Amino acid sequence: MSYRLDEVTSSASADFTEAYGALDAEFGPRGELERREVVARWIDRGADPEREGERKGNLRRRYHLLVAKDESGALAGVRDCHVVLEPAARIAVVYLAHSLVLPPFRRTGLGARFRSEPIVLATRALADAGMDASSGDLLLAAEMEPAVPEDPASAVRLAAYAKDGFAAIAPAALPYCQPDFRDLDRAADPVPRPIPLLAIVRWVGHEGAASLPKRLARAFVSHLYAAFATHVRAAHLAALSARSMSALDAFESDEVPLLPLPRTTDDHAALAPLMRDAVLPFFSPLEPR
Repeated sequence: MSYRLDEVTSSASADFTEAYGALDAEFGPRGELERREVVARWIDRGADPEREGERKGNLRRRYHLLVAKDESGALAGVRDCHVVLEPAARIAVVYLAHSLVLPPFRRTGLGARFRSEPIVLATRALADAGMDASSGDLLLAAEMEPAVPEDPASAVRLAAYAKDGFAAIAPAALPYCQPDFRDLDRAADPVPRPIPLLAIVRWVGHEGAASLPKRLARAFVSHLYAAFATHVRAAHLAALSARSMSALDAFESDEVPLLPLPRTTDDHAALAPLMRDAVLPFFSPLEPR
């Protein structure tokens, strides 16, 4: 089946309304989607040629929202990502925020295309910044829920990323949390509720490596949090960052272990260290911020 991929360039478009609605139905109930006004702001700023995305310190960031439609024009799926460049360190991190293939279009190759398209966007961003991907580091970064026995789909999602060369940074080295995406200043319950997740990476050109340089594990946190800083309470984000970075500092090696992802849902040896009960002990409670 063939698909047409288009980038949403205006929050006033029908494509934005349809795409955000699909993402919200899937990820909103789990607290894993930014607020509509946040995503709208990212799109409109990124489409402004005078702004070309956003800058935070030495980082440059651009958000992309892609929609896939079938031959009849029906929405088949949505992919969004942030391309974050650190030119001085020659590091590009692509945060693969959400990937959604609607049920009628699953197992048709669209998921694989959604996993590869961000490389095209990152390569273009590197070239625009006068950088060559072959002379720096390109890291594809995703957040995934730990596997749980009662949710077979959690293992299916990990297996899909395994086929494209992804691995998990060991939670013992990097206990990573997605921050609370709610507007805490307006929430009835303003206590932050971060979500412990697996840090899933593909170090492009180094697929199959058993470890990742600690500097790239740091970039996973700092580059993703640069995107979240546009809408997350600063103290909450700082607390999460401090915990993750402290764990990395305490890790004696300059490399952190990469855990292989299961290639099938029956790969129990690979699944065992990625199960929720095995992952959560590495996350200590945070004080409310």
